[in-house]
Amino acid sequence: MSTIHNSTQKKDQGSSSAPSTKTIPRIPYSGSFLGNSAPDHGNEANTKVLYQTAALFNLLTCPVYDITDYVRDHPGGADVLLDVAGTDATAAYEDVGHSEDASEILETYLIGTVKDAHEFVQPKVVRVINQTSSDTETPRRSSMALKAATTITATLAASALVYISSKNQRALTDFFAKHSPASLQISEVRIPFINLLQGGFLSGVTAATLACASIGGAIGLKLSKFTEVESGFTKYRPYKKASTLRKQDPHLVKGFLEPKNYKKLPLVEKVQLSPNVYRLVFQLPNPKGIIGLPIGQHVAIKAMVNGASVSRSYTPTSNNLDLGKLELVIKCYPDGILTGQYLESLEVGDKVEFRGPKGGMKYHSGLCKKIGMIAGGTGITPMYQLIRAICEDDRDTTEISLIYANRSEEDILLRRELEAFARGYPKNFKLWYMLDHPSDNWTYGKGYVTPDVMAARLPGPASDTKIMLCGPPGMVNASKKALVAAGFEAPGAVGKMSDQVFCF
Repeated sequence: MSTIHNSTQKKDQGSSSAPSTKTIPRIPYSGSFLGNSAPDHGNEANTKVLYQTAALFNLLTCPVYDITDYVRDHPGGADVLLDVAGTDATAAYEDVGHSEDASEILETYLIGTVKDAHEFVQPKVVRVINQTSSDTETPRRSSMALKAATTITATLAASALVYISSKNQRALTDFFAKHSPASLQISEVRIPFINLLQGGFLSGVTAATLACASIGGAIGLKLSKFTEVESGFTKYRPYKKASTLRKQDPHLVKGFLEPKNYKKLPLVEKVQLSPNVYRLVFQLPNPKGIIGLPIGQHVAIKAMVNGASVSRSYTPTSNNLDLGKLELVIKCYPDGILTGQYLESLEVGDKVEFRGPKGGMKYHSGLCKKIGMIAGGTGITPMYQLIRAICEDDRDTTEISLIYANRSEEDILLRRELEAFARGYPKNFKLWYMLDHPSDNWTYGKGYVTPDVMAARLPGPASDTKIMLCGPPGMVNASKKALVAAGFEAPGAVGKMSDQVFCF
C-alpha cells in the first residue's frame, strides 16, 4: 500500500478529542493511475492513497485506496500509515494483523488500480547438461592398458624361461637343437651363464625376480593412471563444490502456521502462573510437527467476542525446536477484549484459531554483535524468544543486555527461565530488572528506565549493535527519544530489520 498526503492534521493516538496542531507533510505519488477519478494532489482533503500488491490476491491489477477520511480514526494512529506513504504497504498491512472488518472497511475506500500493474511470471530455470565425451578417453585408456599388459607378459616370459633353464639345462639344449638350423651344433655349445643358475642360491634369486616382476608390473599399471595428463575443457567440472555444507536453520523451516489462513489448535494444558498470568499449551496435528515460526515473529489469534470478530497478536515462548506444540505465556487483563473475555475462560479441549508468522523481525545468527533490550510487562515474550534462541545456539556469540521493567516482583514474567539463562550463559546474556515498587531487600534497579540506566546497562551506538523495544506505549516512546538523543538512529513507525532501534 502507498500513500499521498498534503498538509492536514491528525488526532492524538488513542484519543477521540479534537485534533492536534501537528501537520502531515506531503509525500508525492509517482505511479500512474486508473479509476473513476485520479487523486487530486492539490486538494487538502485528499491526504492519503494506499495500494496493495496484485500478487497478494493473484490479480492482474493493484487496487488503490483513498483513505483520507479514515486516517484520523485509525486505531493504530496516523504515524503508522504515514510511515508507508508512497510505497507498497502490503507487507506492513499484513504484518500488523487486521481483523476481517478492517478488510471490509478498506474496500469502501477503493478508487481504482495502478495503471501498469501486471502479473509476475516466474522465469523458467534453464538446466545446462554437460555431456562428457568418451570417444577420446577410451582409446587412451585402452592403449595404456595394452602397453602395461605387454610389459608384464614379456617380463614373466623371460623370467620363466630363465628359471626353467636353470632347473634342466639338457631340456633347453634339446629344445634349441630341434628348432635350430642343421649347420649349428647346439649340442656342442655350452652356456656358462646357465650353469651358474643351477645353484640353490641363484635359483632362489630367480624366483624372487619373478615375483618382483609380477608385483612391479601391477603397481606400474596403477601408477600410470595417476601420471596421465588429461586436457580439454570437457575434463573440468562445470562447478566448484562447496567446501562445507551448512545445516539449515531450524527456525526458518516452514511448519503448521499459514500467514493468510487461520487454523485451529486444541488447548491441551492450562497452567496459572500467577493471579492473572497463564501458560497455554496447544497441540499440533503431528506430534513431531513444528509451528514454523522464525525467531522474532509472532502469531495472530482470532475469536468471536460479543458477536464481533477480534484479532490480536502474541509471541509464543515455544519455537521450532519444541515438537508438536505451540506454547503461550499470556497476562489476562480484566478489561482486555481477547485476554479477559476469551483466553482467560478457555478450558482444555477448546480450539483456538491461529495464523502467522507475522512481524518485521526474523532473527538469524550473525545479525549483529550486540543487542540491547528494553522490555516492560508482557513485552518480555518476544525478547525471551530471541534470548532463548541465542543462548541455545552454541555457534551464536551475540551479546544480549536486557532491562526488564515491571511494577512489582509479582509481575515479572518468565523470571525463572530468564535467570537460568543469565546464570548458564554469562557471556551471551546479562539481565537487569527495574521495579516501580520494590521490596526492601531488592537488589536490582528502582524506578523508571532513564537515560542513565540505559547508558549503564545497554551497549552504545555502533554499526553492529541493535536495540529492541517492547512494552507499554509510554515506555517505548520515552525509550526511543532517549536512544535517539544518545546517538542511535530513529526508528520508523513500522519496525524493519534494518532499523538500529527495532520496536516489536
